[in-house]
Amino acid sequence: MPPPPPPLKPGFVLLCALAAVHLLLVLVGAAHVRLFPATSTPHQLHMAYGAWTGATSGYAFFAPGISQAHRISVDLTLPSGEVVHEPFRFSNDSLDIRAYSMALRFSAWNRKADYQDNLARAWAATMFGRHPEARQATVRVEKMELPSMEAYRAGERPSWTELYRADLALRPTPSSARASLP
Repeated sequence: MPPPPPPLKPGFVLLCALAAVHLLLVLVGAAHVRLFPATSTPHQLHMAYGAWTGATSGYAFFAPGISQAHRISVDLTLPSGEVVHEPFRFSNDSLDIRAYSMALRFSAWNRKADYQDNLARAWAATMFGRHPEARQATVRVEKMELPSMEAYRAGERPSWTELYRADLALRPTPSSARASLP
């Protein structure tokens, strides 16, 4: 007769229980089911846990609709009159993802122009740092419009639409030789 299996260790049982609870919360998030009233503490904890782990993401990337791509670019005018087109990119992929995330927020901020203007100034300042000789910048945020499948079959192709544009110029400050954005 074979010997009986060894008893399960309490730590293993706890880890299995936590994994099961996590999978349950992922399923609830994917199904868009609300377990608790919106103002309750358990709901707040569930949302915090979901934000931290992604358990409440809803997996919208499997949806039939695809969100538009966004891009940020800056055209810098040099003293010679030459215009340098700079896509807002970095040599670090993590920074590129953050910049893309900021561009996505622009559509959520469509009624909050002060946020958009401040962010555009920050982007222009970054580009002025890369091109210190430049004195003017045009910041653009664009999104790609995707046609429906029927329109695509009929010959329509994706196109970029301008969401935001800001024309900015450096102005010298009287107290120093450095310049500032308006």
